[in-house]
Amino acid sequence: MKQIILFLLILFLFSMASGYSQELTVKSFELLPTDLIARTEPRNDLNDRPCAVIRVGIALQGVVFDGNTIGKPVYNTGEYLVYVTEGSRQITIRHDSYVPLAVNFPDYGVQRVESGCAYRLTVLTGSTPSQTQQSKGGFLVMNITPTSSRVSIDNGGATATESDGTFKTFLKNGTHSYRVEAGDAYSSVSGTVEMKGERITIPVTLQSVRASLSIKATTSGTQIYVNEEFKGADRWKGELTPGTYLVEAKKDGHRPFSTTVSLAKQQSETITIPALQASYGSLLVDYKPVDAAVYLDNTLLGKSPDVFSNVLAGKHSIKICKEGYTDYTGSVTVEENQQATMSGSLTKGASLTGSVASIIVKGVTFNMVKVDGGTFTMGATKEMKKYGINEKPTHQVTLSSYYIGETEVTQALWKAVMGSNPSHWQGDDLPVEKVSWNNCQEFIRKLNEMTKRRFRLPTEAEWEFAARGGNKSRHTQYSGSSNIDEVAWYDGNSGGKTHPVKTKKANELGIYDMTGNVWEWCQDWYGSYSSGAQTNPTGATSGTDRVGRGGSWDVNAWGSRSSYRNYDAPGFRGDNLGFRLVLSE
Repeated sequence: MKQIILFLLILFLFSMASGYSQELTVKSFELLPTDLIARTEPRNDLNDRPCAVIRVGIALQGVVFDGNTIGKPVYNTGEYLVYVTEGSRQITIRHDSYVPLAVNFPDYGVQRVESGCAYRLTVLTGSTPSQTQQSKGGFLVMNITPTSSRVSIDNGGATATESDGTFKTFLKNGTHSYRVEAGDAYSSVSGTVEMKGERITIPVTLQSVRASLSIKATTSGTQIYVNEEFKGADRWKGELTPGTYLVEAKKDGHRPFSTTVSLAKQQSETITIPALQASYGSLLVDYKPVDAAVYLDNTLLGKSPDVFSNVLAGKHSIKICKEGYTDYTGSVTVEENQQATMSGSLTKGASLTGSVASIIVKGVTFNMVKVDGGTFTMGATKEMKKYGINEKPTHQVTLSSYYIGETEVTQALWKAVMGSNPSHWQGDDLPVEKVSWNNCQEFIRKLNEMTKRRFRLPTEAEWEFAARGGNKSRHTQYSGSSNIDEVAWYDGNSGGKTHPVKTKKANELGIYDMTGNVWEWCQDWYGSYSSGAQTNPTGATSGTDRVGRGGSWDVNAWGSRSSYRNYDAPGFRGDNLGFRLVLSE
């Protein structure tokens, strides 16, 4: 009898020591398209991007969330507001009384969460356990550099890290081996970890075996190429896999320079490109009437007829004009040690007709491109792919014809009208920036006084119609192409600064830089879209912010799409913010 009692006592103590634990389960995970909490109660990530908000419904207090979370969750009875960074694909839910639950969003039809969007995650707990069981394993978390690494555990298949370089997996207690690698450019790292029922975090930094190459140009405006790939203007520094590379330097009107460099593992090399030698030709202009002004690249050369020497070799824009005549605009190519010839006659009588209208203000010429009226679908159409909530709903818009600036307003034009230059990056052919919406209104008032015309900012609808190519639209993601590098200076190629206008490909209407370089103010107050068809809409009737469109030198490709909407206070000024003019027909 005593032996039976002793056995039962041992069994009871064992069960008390081992305890038990229950599992959490996911009931549902879904997007809440009409929930605006991410905007009404916003929180930004470390890149100052608006977070996504996950409403986690779970009947527990003291819950902990892991996985790209920003700040502490907000707890209301039965619900947590969890803020996570854009692009997150998973969160892990922890509670002292439950086995950790890893929720993979793609398992529920959501590939990744979007900035500024709200979601609902409903988690079932079952009955609350009376005792806590000792965990039979724990999470291994690795913070890995570079973020493109892959991890294999116990010689298993390699798994890619999250976009921020985080890798996490649940492992049983015991010793496990791991290997972290990132291709031939980095050395791999191997090791072991002992799991004892607790989370273990390991930082891993792979050492690069790449070579470092720095290129500096002596001549300002030099374009640098490595193996025929454009790398930037004036200077470039980056890492390359070991090997031999062709380095080229080019600038219009100058003889090119090229050299080769061989790079070994982890070698650092600097190349200084010598001053490029300018090459010149001449230009003969014989245009009637006599004394018509001749502008080359917006700079007055003199009057026709004449021969102009020491013209830089290369392709140039040319404009010939005189009071009472329609301007001639075109281009001319001057070859080294050769004379180019242009002859003809201007047409008497100047008017706002044709596909391009040229305006001259104090010697500065700028072009306005005609946009024929038409009807289009405004907002997040299918070619825009991933989109923001404020780009919906799509709706039909009908517009009358108008003229829009061929380029963003340049610093040369701003100085001609205002007599000063507020821009951070200085250059006549660069877009003017650090101008507020209010500053633009003052500029337009003065310009209208000078020209006796009625310039204005474009409405948001006019801007998007022109960016999409008007009636000639090829339905591309960006203005003129679905390959952003063809048409835009953005954070992937700008080198952290603005660039001269018209250095990228034009769109279907011959308009430049509607994607990238600088954001462009629109006339409208910022407001939500409606689904009804509209004719010549002018946006919200009131508001606190004005619309900005087109992306800029410091914005990623997603924020550069033709349907993307930005907004700022009318008095805001930034070195990534300028504008473009519109003129009614």
